[in-house]
Amino acid sequence: MARQKPQKQIRISGLVKAARRTREQLAAGIPPAEAEAFRRQVRAVVAQVEAICREHDVRPESLPTPSYRAYCYLESLDLDDLPLRPEAAPQRPPEIRISGVVAAQNQLHARFGAWAADARPDSAPLSAADDAVQGFVRQLETHVQQIEALARQAGSHPAYLPPPSRRAYQWLKFLSEPTTLMTHLETLRTLASEFRHPRCRTQPAKSKRAVVRVALANTAHLYRARAADGELEVKVNEGFLGAPPRVLRALVCAVLTQGHADYQEIVKAYSVGEDFLEVTLAVEMTTSEADAVTQGQCFDLAEIFDRVNAAHFEGQLERPGLTWNRMITGARMGYYDPLRDTVMLSVTLDTPATPDFVVDFVMYHELLHRQLGIHVAGGRRYAHTSAFRDAERRFPRYAEAQAHLRQLAADGRPPA
Repeated sequence: MARQKPQKQIRISGLVKAARRTREQLAAGIPPAEAEAFRRQVRAVVAQVEAICREHDVRPESLPTPSYRAYCYLESLDLDDLPLRPEAAPQRPPEIRISGVVAAQNQLHARFGAWAADARPDSAPLSAADDAVQGFVRQLETHVQQIEALARQAGSHPAYLPPPSRRAYQWLKFLSEPTTLMTHLETLRTLASEFRHPRCRTQPAKSKRAVVRVALANTAHLYRARAADGELEVKVNEGFLGAPPRVLRALVCAVLTQGHADYQEIVKAYSVGEDFLEVTLAVEMTTSEADAVTQGQCFDLAEIFDRVNAAHFEGQLERPGLTWNRMITGARMGYYDPLRDTVMLSVTLDTPATPDFVVDFVMYHELLHRQLGIHVAGGRRYAHTSAFRDAERRFPRYAEAQAHLRQLAADGRPPA
């Protein structure tokens, strides 16, 4: 059998942004006078993507995953059955600029790094009563409150900051919850210790004598390392918060050995798992506006909650905040934010091809998180315990729902 030549990968700028904007327009409803223009716009984007792919002799599925999911979302829309609204769509809050947001984040990165460098690896686990934790929480809360106050004065919201400032705000907000901050610091302490005394099976390419400054950050990369003036600056994705020691050790060795395959495999496998995605969605959730829009193109989150609550919780649950996320996702289709008591579902599910029972299952999964809670011990987060898994399997069409979601995560399309 002849070996197939792997397809080259191309990038199409603006595709993910176009899908996100389309989703927001559908959620708000399309004024009838603008419906035809909306249809032409979506069809033009899909046709342009397909033309670019033909030009480069590749298929759309060879696009980077976020772009491919954006293409699938746009291509699968039922443009003949748009959610129409007679009045004009509500105006988006204006984009705002607030100086000093990134600087505040960087100052705390430095303070957390100094704390981790001085902490003994065998020190007792942190508690909310520790002076360091209380001091850091006060700093985080002060920054968050100042940013939110300035945004309100401008008639806007931190969600509409430019991307670098928005990511910095999300990071500050996420860590302002003491338990989350303690897990962050414990993870940072473990990483600092592993960098001081690396235990890699292969010889590190980077000098062990270099001073390592490591930070957990809200970044699109799994990790980034930069060597300068005898120092190694390492930024690690916040998704590794509370990761097992084996994963953190592999992460350190991946940095020091310049991406040795064995260590990269461990790191990448963890990065597509539920725990990593749970954290990254939690960070993203800090700028979502709960109950702003529960009605999607095909599903209403309020109706889904009422149905699941009645069928599986005897109607006893108080309604949490409900929101669609702003991004098309892959492996993770929902998230429960305990800090704001909010359930978020992925807009990836909001298509005619998604069966009702699949959306119900994702809502059920997140409400179980709300009911059973997340346990933290020794700097580790435990969300999917054996009790959780037992309860999850009680969903009547559990196997079918899981199969649908696995295929959707694998190729961006629902099962045929």
